[in-house]
Amino acid sequence: MRRLPLLLPLTALASLLGAGAAAASDWHPAKLGSLAARPAARSAAGAASARGAAEAYLKRAAAELRLEGVSLRYRNELPVGEHRTVRFSQAHDGLPVLGAAAAVHVTPENRVKVVVLDVARDLMVPTAPKTTEEAARRAVEARFGMTLSERPSAALAVLPEEETGGKLVWVVDVRSARGGERYLVNAHTGEVVHRRPLAVDVLGRVYPISSAVTPELQDLELLDLDAASPQTLSGWDGNIKVVNYVGGDFVSDPLVLEQRVVPNAGQDFLYDPPRSASDARDAFAQVAIYYHLTRMRDYFTSVHQLDMGTPGWKLVAVANMLNAGQPLDNAFYSPQGVGAPFSAPNLIGIGQGTFFDFSDDSDVFLHEFTHYVSANAIGYNEGQFAMTDYGISPWGGSIDEGIADYFACTVNDDSTLGEASLALFGMQRELSNDVKRCPDDLTGEVHADGEIVGSLAWSLRDRFGKEVSDRLVWGALTMLTPSASFDDLARGLRTTADDLVGTGELTAEDAAVVEELLRSRGLDDCDEVLDLSGGKERRTQMFGLDLLGAGYGVSCSALGKEISLQSFFHFKSTPPPDAKGIRFDVQLQAPLGGDLDWNVYVRAGRHVAFSSTGSLPEATSYDYSVEELAAGQGEIVIDETSDPPFDPAQTYFLAIGHKNCPDTVVTVKSTDLGVEPPPPPPPPVDEPAGPAEPETGASGGATPEPSYPRLKPRAAGCACRAAEPSAPVAPWAALSGLALAGAAVLRRRGRADS
Repeated sequence: MRRLPLLLPLTALASLLGAGAAAASDWHPAKLGSLAARPAARSAAGAASARGAAEAYLKRAAAELRLEGVSLRYRNELPVGEHRTVRFSQAHDGLPVLGAAAAVHVTPENRVKVVVLDVARDLMVPTAPKTTEEAARRAVEARFGMTLSERPSAALAVLPEEETGGKLVWVVDVRSARGGERYLVNAHTGEVVHRRPLAVDVLGRVYPISSAVTPELQDLELLDLDAASPQTLSGWDGNIKVVNYVGGDFVSDPLVLEQRVVPNAGQDFLYDPPRSASDARDAFAQVAIYYHLTRMRDYFTSVHQLDMGTPGWKLVAVANMLNAGQPLDNAFYSPQGVGAPFSAPNLIGIGQGTFFDFSDDSDVFLHEFTHYVSANAIGYNEGQFAMTDYGISPWGGSIDEGIADYFACTVNDDSTLGEASLALFGMQRELSNDVKRCPDDLTGEVHADGEIVGSLAWSLRDRFGKEVSDRLVWGALTMLTPSASFDDLARGLRTTADDLVGTGELTAEDAAVVEELLRSRGLDDCDEVLDLSGGKERRTQMFGLDLLGAGYGVSCSALGKEISLQSFFHFKSTPPPDAKGIRFDVQLQAPLGGDLDWNVYVRAGRHVAFSSTGSLPEATSYDYSVEELAAGQGEIVIDETSDPPFDPAQTYFLAIGHKNCPDTVVTVKSTDLGVEPPPPPPPPVDEPAGPAEPETGASGGATPEPSYPRLKPRAAGCACRAAEPSAPVAPWAALSGLALAGAAVLRRRGRADS
């Protein structure tokens, strides 16, 4: 068998997704005066702990929170000023449940204020594997055509899936050029069902920033070095080692690292920058990394009271990192860590780039350090291709990118990330730029969408100052779970602002300012599902296969044979009781042109469910669909002739699946059919009223009829029927005549298939 090359094969790319399909986060404010919310009993030693209060509350409120049969395990406790957030993970028959978590926010008096649940209920999967750990490793090798040069770790876990009761999986972690890959192998069938990158990357091709912001070299103290003879760049009581890259490619060949830098001026490390920007052994880079990472560690331990001294925080930072001897225009954090002789569960790699050394850009590794903190303290970021029941859900990754930008900039006291590096390519991130809004400007790419989070956080800093804004942002983060949306971030900010109002650090007027800033970015209405009820029109964006393939040297047409993408937002509309039907109009615009291939899915009563079939998730539970659209407009109508017929008591949910090559702007609107329109306003008194203009295409004055030819939908392997329309309601599915470039397919997936 061949070894895995640097660029992943197409079949591997087809399964880039997150592990853990938990449902969306549920927020449960504690009811004042309720028995469950009261402080836990006090012990003889004094006040009960926040952990005790949280555990007692979860036990008392189990029925209300629907936690019967859900096993939660204490993970950690995070201070948020005088408040505490107590976090729990979920287990099923003793095995971890991937992507499931709970957070309980507790007041200084040990009263529970809010509970955030992101748990999997009704798990029914047997936990006895039918395949061995070694078979799981072989499945990874066979699926992706590679021989693993190192024996990867493997452990059993439960992958929650709401529609199936969950899957038992082997979690197999494999090294890769980007900091590691995690594979999930079905422990009952032996099939690879998921794959996601472990590393969190900043944008590539960057140049140094410190030479532009602080061009004068200074001799500054290196704090908390561990005493040794000779002295090395190791510190934090054994929890950090700064080393240099020697060899390996982080894929098929293990990394070879060395730690050889010692003081060069007495006991001091006073190395000058190298003469050559391509010097991959310079000591200056290693000294800079130790100094700045220590500065960032001190910030989190002092300001946010983090305990980072346990073995789980152990970190190796690699300077002058290359990719099999070639320049690495990147930097990353990976929770896969590194093996002997520098064994640690966390790795930050700082690339020796094509033109300059990334270690000169302090923004770069302060950003990466924030990823390291969020992964170890909270664990909400499942990456670009995280998966929930809604399908691909990149919002946790977007939040983490924006927050990493913010903390790098707030510590450096500068709103621009990458003045001397990213700016050379017009790619710097300016946190004072407040033009982006949700959902209109969100694309699903985590770095781009993270800008709205970084901008919001910087606006809080401008309004309230560094100390308060840092606490607002950190407090919100402590309550996020792996399926977090932008709405969850907004809820966390409101909760933390309310905490600060309670302690007198903010006023009610200040809390109103926080709410207004959220509204100005559209983050007051930015959950997984956007509401269209009452004829609302919502707009967002979707990236296409061209963008995804560009990073791997794969064409859109080749990718389209293997994977599909989706709208990252879902949509819903609740009709009024007297409605006779509902129509969804969907428009896709490709500003740069390109081939479109897309589907519309609708489900009554709950959101369209997505599941992984070994590649990126696809829609698996829905009631209606129009498929294989190749132009920019589509319409789906549900009425009395539909199968199942229209029910005005239901809420209807919509999602888009696609294999579009270009990026697109998506506009979705719903219209309630058979509802009498409101009367027109009376004419001005000084002008005689003329005869009323009839509505274009109206039938019976109630339901507009489309002015383009109808398409008779055909059934696709189910008990659907394609009935003729009954006036005054339009047929349940039709396409604009201008949009007819592909086949319209009506298909109902039976709930038994869900």
